Amino acid sequence: MQKKTALILFIVFCFRTPLLKSQESETRNQLTRSIDSLNALFLMSNDTNKVIILTKISRKISVNNPQKAEFLADSALKFSKRINYKYGLGQSYQVISHAQNTIGKYDLAITNLLKAVDVYTELQNKKGLVSTFNTLANAYLGLKSYDKAFTNYNNANLLAKKAPEDKQMAAVTSIGIANVLLEKKEYKKAINYFTEAEKEFLNDNKFLLAAYARGMIGEAYLRTSNLEEAEKNILKVIPVFKRNNDEYALGLNYYNLGHIFYKKNELDKAINYFNMSLVLGIKRKAWDNIQENALKLSEVYEKNKNLPEALTSYKIYTQYKDSVINKDRNKSIADAESKYESEKKEQQLKLKNSELEKSNLKVNQRNNLIYVFASATAVFIVLLFMVYKQFSQKKKANILLERKNNEIEKQKFLIEEKNKDITDSINYSKHIQQAIIPSQKKVKHYLPNSFVIFKPKDIVSGDFYLIEELDSVIYIAVVDCTGHGVPGAMLSVFANSSIKNIITTNNYKTNPAGILTELCLHFKNNLKSYNTTYTINDGVDINICCIHKKQSKLFFAGAKNNLIHLKNSNLIEYPANRFGISGNNLETQLNFTNHEIDTVKGDIFYLSTDGFADQFGGPKGKKFKQKQFNNSLIKYCSFDFYEQADNLINDFYLWKGNLEQIDDVTLIGFGL
Repeated sequence: MQKKTALILFIVFCFRTPLLKSQESETRNQLTRSIDSLNALFLMSNDTNKVIILTKISRKISVNNPQKAEFLADSALKFSKRINYKYGLGQSYQVISHAQNTIGKYDLAITNLLKAVDVYTELQNKKGLVSTFNTLANAYLGLKSYDKAFTNYNNANLLAKKAPEDKQMAAVTSIGIANVLLEKKEYKKAINYFTEAEKEFLNDNKFLLAAYARGMIGEAYLRTSNLEEAEKNILKVIPVFKRNNDEYALGLNYYNLGHIFYKKNELDKAINYFNMSLVLGIKRKAWDNIQENALKLSEVYEKNKNLPEALTSYKIYTQYKDSVINKDRNKSIADAESKYESEKKEQQLKLKNSELEKSNLKVNQRNNLIYVFASATAVFIVLLFMVYKQFSQKKKANILLERKNNEIEKQKFLIEEKNKDITDSINYSKHIQQAIIPSQKKVKHYLPNSFVIFKPKDIVSGDFYLIEELDSVIYIAVVDCTGHGVPGAMLSVFANSSIKNIITTNNYKTNPAGILTELCLHFKNNLKSYNTTYTINDGVDINICCIHKKQSKLFFAGAKNNLIHLKNSNLIEYPANRFGISGNNLETQLNFTNHEIDTVKGDIFYLSTDGFADQFGGPKGKKFKQKQFNNSLIKYCSFDFYEQADNLINDFYLWKGNLEQIDDVTLIGFGL
């Protein structure tokens, strides 16, 4: 039987690159134009975009030109390390391993894939982990380490099925698991996995990949000697491969049909299919496939008493077997000759350099003697006069310098100790703040269809979010305190505590505006000095919702920060009041506006601070702006929430590029 590792790599490649359009493959001209456009874009891009472009090109060419793909991916890895682009590191390690798997460097591929697993685990990137575990399994399959291959395929499969489910990668990993089971002769289980993958491919209109799965079912039946089922399944997919001009798949399945009819003792049919597979192998210059088909043809012809044809086929087998051996031998000889010539030239160059250095040394020595004798007398007299004076001055200078250096070292030590104490305190404050802010697991508990993006500018953040449930009402808020870093973080602790205390009174189930009014009064009454009339001018911008799932109602109020509602991909923006919350609010600024919203299944809501829209970046170093932010939400609203967050984070970093993040960024999206 022919090896299936190339088939699995092909299927993963189809899903993880844009080379597959529905069930039809992209043409060579389309691929060339796509790579040319990426090359042109590369020259005008910043380092982050260069990483993305290099990994895309590497993926596109990894099947046909793995050596160049490995080089480009390594360049992307160097860029990512230089700019500390974690997501780029994971992508680079993964794409390098694709190329290394293709050319059989399985040990190097495994090393890079384990690094990718560490990166994606740190980033909590499920899609990256699924793809990496699958590629790691491919590498172990190439090494015939079937137990490790099965473990990694199974890990990828289970993770892909975990909510939010990635059905496409679940199908791909099912193919991998099934191939391992074939090698372990667990044919019934293998057929079940192939069938599961085929069903998913058909649901997603991936007819070519579904045909691959059905063909593998046929091979599984062939291995169990169920020839009728094997023949039926393989004949069913032959027309699909013909329509798609897939010569690899046709050659594989013609070869298997030849085996079927050989076992059924229908030798003429076996000869016909082995010959068709042989012709395709010669056309594709697939030396291993040519040898296998020629060897089987010689066996069939011999069994059919056609000894001349058996001899001819065996000669073809020997010819291509020898050509492969000679090719390897000639390459070894060429490498040895090249190494010898290189070493010879290197020795000659070293010899010439040595002679030149000796000649230059003699010339320099002669010139130095002339200069020394010409100036020795005058210099000697001057030196005698100056030496004592210089010695005394240097001694005094060294004493003063030593004193200054000691003082500088003391000051440096004190400054370093103070900086360390301050940094340690801030880092500990970060742990306290993280304990206050709810985990994403808690958010998912109350709102399963949701995501949270929380990117502080500094170690601690002036942004925070909270979610609570009281008497079947879910309260969720996103808050932006004045400033960022330590001042913003201190204010966030006070604001967080105040909001929770107000909610626990249970007086504002349908009145989030009342919560904001109470928060204003907390600022006025609590942020004052006991000894002076001094009042804290800082405050918060906030948007808050009260969600009644059973009544399909949502109540919203906001101070400066609006609520965005996507309904059937149409964006509705509910305005907040145009003033924030602080101890300086006037009497007219204590009343806020309530918005009552009827919700239906499929509605999506977004709460955010201004950090995303205010970020500078892009080709002209301008702000991202609210309009572009809204367009991004519309663009990704049809994705599952995990992918929405992934794409929005990627857009943010692409826009920011090498510029500094100017503010804390917080965004929560949830569906009802």
